Amino acid sequence: MTQPKGGCVTQLEDTIDEYRRAATLLWKDAGKFAVDQFERINNELFADELPPLPILIGITAYGHCTGLTRFQPEGPRITLSQTLFNKGGPLTAIDVLIHEMNHALLNLRGENAAHNGKPWCDLITELSPKVLGREITVRPVRSRRIPNPERVTNPKAPKTIIVKQAYEGELTRADLAGWPRTLRPAGYYANDRPIPVSTY
Repeated sequence: MTQPKGGCVTQLEDTIDEYRRAATLLWKDAGKFAVDQFERINNELFADELPPLPILIGITAYGHCTGLTRFQPEGPRITLSQTLFNKGGPLTAIDVLIHEMNHALLNLRGENAAHNGKPWCDLITELSPKVLGREITVRPVRSRRIPNPERVTNPKAPKTIIVKQAYEGELTRADLAGWPRTLRPAGYYANDRPIPVSTY
């Protein structure tokens, strides 16, 4: 989940060790895990392009988000839902963290960080071989004209209709919004074990 597009000028001077200490103090093992994974993912997927960012664990906006990246003048801030840790586990939390780091990276580059934008599509296309172990075909889902299926039974129906749907074999808007979780095979998270974290 992301707030509206817009690059931000950052003056982030905190170190990853400071964020790790704070997260461990506040959220124990789950906080340390989140910051450790941020550092690992930043190195392995993003060539350390992201500066150290605050990672919070708590209630996310909108009631159903498992992660949220807020863009502020001082830089992005990532929040992970405690549900990821209490009802999910490491694999679930890592996938949501990767997703939110994508939003942060695009924002810091001054690019559109929305799920259905070209920069998002380009970034997940680039990352999917490493994250999912396979390539994907993806582009923004736009309105387009298709043959009207009603014509089969009703010759008076319009020949074409306008729909907003993915091309066959490409990712839907829901897939784009849930990447990489929506592309994981069935059972991928079956053996995830909780990392208990206090709720509030």
